[in-house]
Amino acid sequence: MIRKNLKRQPLILLGLLLILLGVPLVVKSNYYISILVYCLAFAGLGSAWNLIGGYGGQISWCHSGFLAIGAYTAIMIQKYLGISPWLTIGIGVVLSFCLATMIGYGTFKLTGAYFSLATMAFSEILRLLLLYFKGITGGAAGMYAPNKLKPGFGNLMFQTDVPFYYIMLIMLALVALVAVIFEKTKTGQYLRAIKDNETAAQSLGIETFKVKLRAFQLSAVITSVIGVFYGTFLGFIDPASVCGNDVAVKIGLVAIIGGTGTIMGPIMGAFILVPLIEFAGVLFGPRGGSQLLYGLGIILIVLFMPDGLIQLFRQKAWGKKEKAKSGGA
Repeated sequence: MIRKNLKRQPLILLGLLLILLGVPLVVKSNYYISILVYCLAFAGLGSAWNLIGGYGGQISWCHSGFLAIGAYTAIMIQKYLGISPWLTIGIGVVLSFCLATMIGYGTFKLTGAYFSLATMAFSEILRLLLLYFKGITGGAAGMYAPNKLKPGFGNLMFQTDVPFYYIMLIMLALVALVAVIFEKTKTGQYLRAIKDNETAAQSLGIETFKVKLRAFQLSAVITSVIGVFYGTFLGFIDPASVCGNDVAVKIGLVAIIGGTGTIMGPIMGAFILVPLIEFAGVLFGPRGGSQLLYGLGIILIVLFMPDGLIQLFRQKAWGKKEKAKSGGA
């Protein structure tokens, strides 16, 4: 049944894409459009994280570092050299690929919580480097995207957030397509085998280190590309907003809450978690109540639906099948 549901995911994604294409025609408020941009951005980031964290069970908490590489590369080169963010994508990809390779060689011999803690350390090191080299990164004060450049698609500068909405939607569609293809590749299938039992996978001749490293590199590169658009969308970045541990946790949580190892899970998680945080922030203001509601929601989901919210749809589909069987009998 699960396999059958997975086969339906591309059709569900296509239907969802068609609906999302028409949303800006109905929603005129730029505030709500900006919330949807956040949803799409974290859906893409969660989907990228899912390639290694969901399919491979390698819980990484350093993806905020790859996000920061993309964001800082775009803003810094645009600010100091006046080069379009589009042309910085390749630089961010190379940097994130190299960093992912270095992290992979240093951590993939570790397992479980040790691996997760090690990845968190790498992200923290990068955050401290951004603070230390404040002469070029702005340090804790952060840096704004230059506002003297000509607005338009080439400089990713717009009057409203609608263009960013469509850019993030296209990015999400591309990441979902990559995930659909990834599931069918040997790397994707080997990664699932590693997640189930790495020792058994090794005994079958699977080169587990290479498989995990390839998935990690792919995940990092995609995260960096999204970081370019996320940074220009924000217009202002600092180490806390793109490289903090809370950002890393948020990226992983959208996949965990929605359902890891599935294509729809991170998308579902982002469209629930991001509005929940926004709603809680408006309701409780700066008193910290938003974090309380946010944490409570996460605890409830983890306790009662450990496979994520996508479990609801699986149970519904399973219930229909059982009902059909009993009816047929």
